[in-house]
Amino acid sequence: MPAITPLRLRHRLTLAALAPLASLLLMGMATPPGQAEEPVASSARDDVPLMSDLENVRADLDHMQEQQIPMLMFFHATYCSYCRTVDEEFLQTMAADPDYEGRLIIRRVEIDSAEPEIEWQGTSYTPVEFARLQGVQLVPEVIYFAPDGRQVVDELKGVTVPDFYPQYLDQRLRAAERCIQEPTLDVCTDGIDQPRRDLTRTN
Repeated sequence: MPAITPLRLRHRLTLAALAPLASLLLMGMATPPGQAEEPVASSARDDVPLMSDLENVRADLDHMQEQQIPMLMFFHATYCSYCRTVDEEFLQTMAADPDYEGRLIIRRVEIDSAEPEIEWQGTSYTPVEFARLQGVQLVPEVIYFAPDGRQVVDELKGVTVPDFYPQYLDQRLRAAERCIQEPTLDVCTDGIDQPRRDLTRTN
């Protein structure tokens, strides 16, 4: 058996010292020097804001169907002081309240703006074009939609009693949640302007 030279001895000692690290690398428990760790991928839910301008109807419907939550669609205009009240005092407050997290999405449509374009049924619409297709004539107006794209509960038009407005929003949200589970309830269709709106079709 040949004698082990000092150089070979150092080489074997180095390999012995690196062996535990090599096994850790193979098991994925250690990161090689100079290599950044992979970022944790965010969930689809994290990528969908609770409140934003309406841009892509299909994407929002997909998220609503996945989570089984309704959409509150808010039609407003920059010249409308009541709209600013609804937006700033009620909807933004709702969006910031943890009690509403994961229960709905809020989408805004500013009818006197050209942006953002709204993708719906393979066509791009300006906000005012989309509002006309939804039969909206006055602002502010709030409409709730179920995950299947159909309107549920009656519209909330104007601001008659500001002190009660948050209750009106909440009552309709609770009714919309019930309608997802039981779409044949009277509250799901009573008082809705005809024709009933449907985000899965343009006519």
